[in-house]
Amino acid sequence: MVTWWQMARRPRWLGVLAFVIALAAIFVLLSQWQIGRAIAEATVIEVDSETAVPLESIVDPGRALSGEAGGRRVTVEGTWSAGVVIVEDRPQVRQSGQWLVRNFVTTAGDCLPVAVGWATTVNPAEFVFIDDAPSTITGRIVPTEAASDGDYMDDRLTVVSSADLVNRWQCDSMYAGFLAMEGAPAPLDTIATVRPAQDASLNWLNLFYAAEWIVFAGFALYFWYRVVLDAVERENDPDGDQPNPAPTPDN
Repeated sequence: MVTWWQMARRPRWLGVLAFVIALAAIFVLLSQWQIGRAIAEATVIEVDSETAVPLESIVDPGRALSGEAGGRRVTVEGTWSAGVVIVEDRPQVRQSGQWLVRNFVTTAGDCLPVAVGWATTVNPAEFVFIDDAPSTITGRIVPTEAASDGDYMDDRLTVVSSADLVNRWQCDSMYAGFLAMEGAPAPLDTIATVRPAQDASLNWLNLFYAAEWIVFAGFALYFWYRVVLDAVERENDPDGDQPNPAPTPDN
């Protein structure tokens, strides 16, 4: 009896295996080529995040920021209210410091938390003022952070959370995010922000073709295995494919 392993090591089938491996390698290279084309032809979704637009044009109060809106530079008109908190453990330029966060009430009456600036230690008494005159501020809108377990009694938090601040400042409505303001007043430093990363849409048709070539490579190896198995069965049972003789009638 010949085993499959013995049959596979015969020169004839080793030669076929070499051919199949070469063919599978070509299929793999074609798959890599298709993946390269999918990446090279990826469509970059351009979003102009650096031209400041009115805040109300990209998000409504109480609604979560969309992927395109998060991180955009915006302008907003309103007045400062007396609401103020200190947010701790905020790194900037390899230092840990604090943010001064104040309540800015838009002309529509909606509250907007504004991260005014950063310092190693913030004295809120220097910046608490009520200005009834409308003003326009510019900054980058950032999604709200998760609720905090900070020290509420001392007005010191560890996150900027709309869920925390809407009740603290007794707002009827609040934006689900905060504004990192540009041009912080001295002695605060302007909070460092980064523009949002651009998304890219891959060519899924090329990725589908790449997967097909991998399947073809696997099928080529399986085909060699199956052909060798058939050869084993034929050699072990040479009469297996012969038709049975027709029965003869009894005399």
